[in-house]
Amino acid sequence: MIIVLGCKNENSELGDKLFSKGEYEKAVEAYTEYLRMQPRDIKTIYNRGRAFEELEEYDKALEDFRRVIKEDPLNVNAHLSIASDFYYRLKDYENTIFFTEKAIKLEQDNVLAHTLKGKGHQKLGQLNEAMSAYNDAISVDKEYSDAYLSRGSLRIYLKQNSRACSDFKLAASLGTTQAEVLVKRYCK
Repeated sequence: MIIVLGCKNENSELGDKLFSKGEYEKAVEAYTEYLRMQPRDIKTIYNRGRAFEELEEYDKALEDFRRVIKEDPLNVNAHLSIASDFYYRLKDYENTIFFTEKAIKLEQDNVLAHTLKGKGHQKLGQLNEAMSAYNDAISVDKEYSDAYLSRGSLRIYLKQNSRACSDFKLAASLGTTQAEVLVKRYCK
């Protein structure tokens, strides 16, 4: 029995190694093999979903992420993957917000969830809600450059150029190359 357990773990670990090397098809195979023996292993189901995502097999990825939530309704990563990698990518911003709000209820200090929620609101033209979400993200992590970039872009739209410039400069100070381009464009 110990040998079987070792093989099980080896397949999951092999999938992780293959994923980290960018060998996503082989990672899916390793994860699937492991799931034949451990069909309810949340981490492996989630990781296989991420591998499917990298292969742009989004429906299969979504199926795995939903399976994770079915097994573990409190899994923040699965909620965020559904929000960002599925609904946001499809420009379904209502569902993006829905799943980010679920993630925030589970983990109030999740900077990615707050930022993505802001992006969803911004795309829907709900600018006050977007600004609030970006501010929440920044209050959670003052070094999360994407929140500054997103808030800065909203401020450009609102014609608050000097405040946008401050956000872009903060993002640039955090090492974000895209922010450096925006500083050159908007900060004179």
